[in-house]
Amino acid sequence: NVHMQAYIFSYILRKDYISLATTIAQEPDLAHGCTHGSCYPATGDLLVGREKNLKASSTCGLSRREPYCIVSHLQEEKKCFQCDSRRPYDPKYNTISHRIENVITTFRPDRKKCWWQSENGKSDVYVQLDLEAEFHFTHLIMTFKTFRPAALLIERSADFGLTWQVYRYFAYDCASVFPGISHGPLRKVDDVICESRYSDIEPSTEGEVIFRVLDPAIRIEDPYSPRIQNQLKITNLRVNFTRLHTLGDNLLDSRLEIKEKYYYAMYELVVRGNCFCYGHASECAPIEGIRDDIEGMVHGRCVCKHNTKGLNCELCDDFHNDQPWRPAEGRNTNACKKCNCNGHSNKCHFDMAVYLSTGNISGGVCDDCLHNTMGRNCETCKPFYYQDPARDIRDPRVCIACDCDPDGSVNNGMCDGHDDPSLGTIAGQCRCKVNVEGPRCDKCKSGFFGLNASDRLGCQPCKCDPRGTVSGSPQCDPVQGDCFCKRLVMGQSCNQCLPEHWALSHDASGCRGCDCDIGGAVDNQCSMESGQCRCRSHMVGRQCNQVESGHFFMALDHYLYEAELAKLSQGCTIEEREHQSGRLASWTGTGFARVPEGGILEFFITNIPYSMEYDVLIRYEPQMPRDWEEVRIKVVRPGPIPTSSPCGNTIPADDLLTVSLPSGSRFVVLPQPVCLEKGVRYTLRLEFVRYADKNIIPSFSNANILIDSIALLPRYSSLEMFVAGDPASLTRKQSYERYRCHESAKSVSRPTLSDVCAKLITSMSAIINDGALPCQCDPQGSVSSECDVRGGQCHCKPNVIGRRCDKCAPATYGFGPSGCKLCECSQEGSRGRFCDVYTGQCPCLSGAFGQRCDGCQTGHWGFPNCRPCHCNGHAEECHQKTGACINCRSNTAGDKCEKCANGFYGNPVLGSGNQCRPCPCPDGPNSGRHFAASCYQDNHSRQVVCNCKQGYTGVRCEECAPGYYGNPSQPGGQCQPCRCNNNIDLSDPEACDRRTGECRKCLYNTEGPDCSMCKSGYFGDGSRRNCRKCTCNFLGTERSQCLSRDDCLCQRSTGQCQCLPRVTGLTCDHCAPNYWNLASGRGCEPCGCEPNNAYTSACNEFTGQCQCRDGFGGRTCRDCQENYWGDPRNQCRACDCDHRGIETSQCNRVTGHCACRQGVSGVRCDQCARGFSGTFPDCQPCHQCFGDWDRIVQDLAAKTKALAARSQEIQSTGLIGAYEKSFRELEEKLAQAQSIVNARNATAEGVTTLMGMMEELSNYQASNELSTLEREARELNLTSKQLNQQLDILKNSNFLGAYDSIRASYNKSRDAEHRANQSTTDTPSTVSQSADTRKKTERLIAEKKDDFNRKNAANKRALSDLNAKAQGLDIKKINEKVCGAPGDVPCGESPCGGVGCRDDERRHCGGLNCNGAVAVAENALERSKHAEKELIKVADAKSKAQEAKDKAQAALKKASDTKKKVERSNNDLRDLIKQIRGFLMQEGADPDSIEAVASRVLELSIPASPQQIKHLADEIKDRVRSLSNVDAILEQTQDDVRKAEKLLMEAKKARNKADKAKNTADSVKQALDDARKAQTAAEKAIQRAKDDIGMTENRLAEIQSETSASEKDLNEAMDKLGDLGRQIEALKAKRANNSMVATQAEETANMAQDKILDGELSDKYRTVQDLVGRKANAVQDAKRKAERLRDDAKQLLKDAQDKLQRLAELEKDYEENQKTLEGKARQLDGLEDKMKAILASINKQIQIYNTCQ
Repeated sequence: NVHMQAYIFSYILRKDYISLATTIAQEPDLAHGCTHGSCYPATGDLLVGREKNLKASSTCGLSRREPYCIVSHLQEEKKCFQCDSRRPYDPKYNTISHRIENVITTFRPDRKKCWWQSENGKSDVYVQLDLEAEFHFTHLIMTFKTFRPAALLIERSADFGLTWQVYRYFAYDCASVFPGISHGPLRKVDDVICESRYSDIEPSTEGEVIFRVLDPAIRIEDPYSPRIQNQLKITNLRVNFTRLHTLGDNLLDSRLEIKEKYYYAMYELVVRGNCFCYGHASECAPIEGIRDDIEGMVHGRCVCKHNTKGLNCELCDDFHNDQPWRPAEGRNTNACKKCNCNGHSNKCHFDMAVYLSTGNISGGVCDDCLHNTMGRNCETCKPFYYQDPARDIRDPRVCIACDCDPDGSVNNGMCDGHDDPSLGTIAGQCRCKVNVEGPRCDKCKSGFFGLNASDRLGCQPCKCDPRGTVSGSPQCDPVQGDCFCKRLVMGQSCNQCLPEHWALSHDASGCRGCDCDIGGAVDNQCSMESGQCRCRSHMVGRQCNQVESGHFFMALDHYLYEAELAKLSQGCTIEEREHQSGRLASWTGTGFARVPEGGILEFFITNIPYSMEYDVLIRYEPQMPRDWEEVRIKVVRPGPIPTSSPCGNTIPADDLLTVSLPSGSRFVVLPQPVCLEKGVRYTLRLEFVRYADKNIIPSFSNANILIDSIALLPRYSSLEMFVAGDPASLTRKQSYERYRCHESAKSVSRPTLSDVCAKLITSMSAIINDGALPCQCDPQGSVSSECDVRGGQCHCKPNVIGRRCDKCAPATYGFGPSGCKLCECSQEGSRGRFCDVYTGQCPCLSGAFGQRCDGCQTGHWGFPNCRPCHCNGHAEECHQKTGACINCRSNTAGDKCEKCANGFYGNPVLGSGNQCRPCPCPDGPNSGRHFAASCYQDNHSRQVVCNCKQGYTGVRCEECAPGYYGNPSQPGGQCQPCRCNNNIDLSDPEACDRRTGECRKCLYNTEGPDCSMCKSGYFGDGSRRNCRKCTCNFLGTERSQCLSRDDCLCQRSTGQCQCLPRVTGLTCDHCAPNYWNLASGRGCEPCGCEPNNAYTSACNEFTGQCQCRDGFGGRTCRDCQENYWGDPRNQCRACDCDHRGIETSQCNRVTGHCACRQGVSGVRCDQCARGFSGTFPDCQPCHQCFGDWDRIVQDLAAKTKALAARSQEIQSTGLIGAYEKSFRELEEKLAQAQSIVNARNATAEGVTTLMGMMEELSNYQASNELSTLEREARELNLTSKQLNQQLDILKNSNFLGAYDSIRASYNKSRDAEHRANQSTTDTPSTVSQSADTRKKTERLIAEKKDDFNRKNAANKRALSDLNAKAQGLDIKKINEKVCGAPGDVPCGESPCGGVGCRDDERRHCGGLNCNGAVAVAENALERSKHAEKELIKVADAKSKAQEAKDKAQAALKKASDTKKKVERSNNDLRDLIKQIRGFLMQEGADPDSIEAVASRVLELSIPASPQQIKHLADEIKDRVRSLSNVDAILEQTQDDVRKAEKLLMEAKKARNKADKAKNTADSVKQALDDARKAQTAAEKAIQRAKDDIGMTENRLAEIQSETSASEKDLNEAMDKLGDLGRQIEALKAKRANNSMVATQAEETANMAQDKILDGELSDKYRTVQDLVGRKANAVQDAKRKAERLRDDAKQLLKDAQDKLQRLAELEKDYEENQKTLEGKARQLDGLEDKMKAILASINKQIQIYNTCQ
């Protein structure tokens, strides 16, 4: 039975495993157990006791009862059963349960009544066993109740199901079920294959599937290798069933009853294996939680031996890690070895690196060593302990603590751990740091200090800087490390200089002093390394004695105050003085203040930089012969001086000084200094009391003096740097006085400053200003931003003065980037040489005009003899010197405006009654379409003749001249030179497109849109006109690049031809090195020279002959030398040829056969050849008949030979030999069909294959082929008979008859020869004529060859293109596109007609409702005619718009003139108000003048009563309001005019677009439905334009009516403004007189002032003063009246602003309307684009239609 079979097979497997040399899963060897080698637990069924670990993916009846049937009962009545696995199987109560645990082996008698069964019809099912540990798996046995699976696979996992590997595939048809899997046989035990022996459909029950992990047939070299171990080791096992065996009925019937027969059912599953212990256990125990009372259960926990542990004995036991863990192998236990820790530890671990380093002897490393030991075996003492040499290493007291100073010893006090002479160690000895010594390492070595634990060397070396220590000794204090320093050195290491010293060096003192500048540096401290002092602001240099770029130190007279800028009083005046070029000025500033006796100058001083005493310097220029006797100086302070301030000791008497000004000097210093403080405002008052005592010198009554300036000189004795008391300050003071540094600042012209003074003044400047002062050079007036370091004078541009170059010199003006310009006032017309510093206006004398007072007034010329300008009424001004008119109006030109300007014609001479009109070429100047240099009117025809500019032509210059292109008819269009790189004929109007500029007739072998490229077949630079024909060598150039031998293409820029392979050269005329045979036309071939036999690898470029060495020949030097043959490597023989019969002296280089001439044969060429007769070498050709018969005989011989070969083939192969392959194929297919028929369990696939073969066999044309074979055999027999008959006829023929025919032919041939000779010898003969004709023909052919070839090639290409197009044409499609119908019905039935259809002798094509091109074109023609009519309407609208435009322009001009008049009136009114106000605000007039002016003002039309004044003001307001209303009306008018102009522009655009549409319609005669939409839109636009024009006309009418009323009001206002203007002129004259009177009165008042002060005229003065007061009150009343007028003017201004705001709102509305118009324009553009696209489509259809015709 099956159960016994399983156990028998298990026994056989057992024997197979025992037979291995060193078995893996074997029984324990009772002879030695585990003591003397490996041991293994017994094998068993791994399923026993693991019912819960076994599961199936499909079991019948788990959720409900399920029916199933048995296939074996199908012969009888159907027998089906029930499956209910909801409860376990019970032999009495539940026998229909078929759970998976039923497959576990039992020895019950009813074991055949329980089994596992899957669900019906389910193919993919798996059974899985999950183990609790690793096991050895040996084999598997499955016994099935039903058919065995048609396909299954067995998988394993060794990592508890994380990954799976396939053991084996089983399938009835491995190729189809598991494609790509090998079918075996096994070569290695771990090969994955598919086998079929356990997958057959028989037996139908109790069939088995057996799998062994290790096949006994394969020899295993090392059963303990990881590969074998991994193959046996499992934690999970899974059997996947993938296909059921069926009888095929399920393929035809899908009912459930059919599926109930097919399922998996298994009686028994045996999984044999044992506990996996790697040979270290002979038995296994249950894992925790697993029962141990189950009989026959194979447990998973090994009972380990050999000092191992773990679930599978996979680890070494504790403290047995001296060797690596390994499986036991045969007699070798590979037991784990105990560690050696010398009694100091009971724990260790294995270290593979240690194991390898010991040569695989020991790898154990002890853990947690005790008794202060360490090491792999606890064999050494820990750090800070040493081994006692007197004790054993296993002694617990073997390690003793070290006694070393941790600060001075290495490793914090560690000593030598043991004695080792080789290493020089002594147990317990301290190891000192580098700089430490002593038994305990507790003191520093000599030259070191500071014992420290953190110091890696223990002690620091004495860091004594040898530059700063006495005698350079390195010794220092051993504790603190202090060195012994030099005198000027300090610091612990003597590496620092004392304060105010630097530059540590080997000098005796060690350092140098800082020597910082006393003023430039903050103090005398400096950097010890660089000596850099701490500088004040903008001071640089090591000693801070230099100023930064862009800065300067002040001169002593830096704080300078010019007299002309001081406050002048008591008759003092300013006198400017012009600088003379090339001469140094003796003054500063712009000039002097002329001070008379009693004059006072007040200088305001606000920029004191430093609180100290200053010397006051006065610079002057004497004007009198004697000294100025007394000048009083007073320092006016803002208040009392606090006693705590720097000037606290100053008393009032110190601020009152007196000095005299010597006449022989230019400067004087006050005898006492003044103390001034920083930040305080002072006034220095100079009162020039008297020049001299008048009692002594009475004649000088008008004494005066010129004062240049005063300066504040810092008094050096007030600075600490001079008076500190130290030797340095004393030295500075002595030097300052010795070199008289203070004298350098007194004179304007400074002497050269000595270096000593410059240094001291620099220091003073730095102290006073706390650093350097910025140059602040004016960027416009100075050359650069740098200034003179001494004094700060910037480098000025021409005519610019000042320290900062910030003002113009006297007699110059216009301060700017280029300096100042000279006034150049005319001596004849100006009052002086000085002009206005801003405008340059000179003060002119009466009658002189112009900025320099050197010209006549406007409208005159010829200064100083001025004459009126003659400009024919077209200009008001002319050139002051030549009289040529300036700014001629009315489009005139010429010196007297006597001719028309360019672009105009006519006669503008005054009195001619003519004027200049714009040249209509085609439009006038400034129109954007004026292209004439000038024009004139022909006297006879009165027509205007245009002189066109270059590039234009035509009567009105409206076209582009030849050689130019453009669209001058469009606004902004112009003609430009054709960009053809000078490669066209400029006189040819068709050389380039006049619209686009595209070049059409390129010359000089160029082409392209700009004639810049050489045309095909030429090369060079077309833009330089040097295109040359390509000179490509035909033999070396690619054939695709050549049209003929002499016509090839090349690279257009370089001329490089496209060469064949291995061809070089610009023209492809050379072979590459080591190549030859250019003449082949396929590229050059390799030389192929034999490298050992040739001198070089190069060969002759034409013959290919290599340069052979001696003894070698042939083209490649691989043969014997010339006239020899044979193999040069063996022997060369001379050619043995008869020279009388050879063609060449060289014989065949291989065979030695000579090359015979015609008629000669033989190896040596020494006999006559076949077909020749005679005695060699006189060989004559046989008669012609020999050749004829010889050819016949040779042909017959060849055919006979072929028939013999054919008969031999038939004899050897038979008649069917040719079809033997077909017969074999038939036999193979029949055999395959037979095998399918014989198979009892044929599948559906097999049946399908059989049907296909039957179809092939039925279609096989065997009979036809056999018939063909028979016909060929009969034909061969017939041909053979015919040939035999012909051969017999030849054999039996009459040779005499043949001889006669040959003789007659010979005679005929001789006669023909005679006639031929005559034709060649006679002259003129037919042959000579033929030769002449031939030569002429050849010459003609040679001449026309290239042209013919080009034309022929072009015609071929054209024909091929036409042929391709013709092939692609479909008459139906063409007919449908042209006429609107395919044309595949009779003409009578086709409403649209077609090709060949005629009506009344006319072609019938198209018609109503036909959509062909003809119908569309006819509709387009009608549309274009309609559009043309509508365009005429547009033209009418255009003319109306033009008329509206003209009217609007006239209205605009009229409104503009009105506006200008109003503006001029407003301006005149404003000027009048300003003049009145200025006059009323003027001061300084004497009482008489005021009274006179007031009376004259009252005489003007200003009433005296307030009512009259108010009435006048109201009247002015009304007039001004009316004027502002006129402005508003004009502004509104302008807005309307702008709208009209905008509409006119839109109309022009619409006209242009309509013109384009009309031209397109005329040229193509077609339109589309979209054109209708465009037409509708155009009609709407026209209507809107008409409406707008109407509105514009209405608005213009309103404007004209309003303008006429405004003109009336304006005329009245102008009359009144004229009266006001005349009154203003009179007032101006009166004001000038008043000014003169006021000036004289002022001079008189000055002269009378002393008398008034003395009381002589005090009574009269008071009387006059009262009178002036009364008059002043009257003037004040007039002033208030004027202010009221000013307020009224402000109100008028506000009204004007409101009007402007309204205008802005109207402008906004206009912009919105503009956007709307632009949107409409875009819509028109879109419609135009659509029209263009449709027109293009129509053009395409028309072209197709034309082609069809």
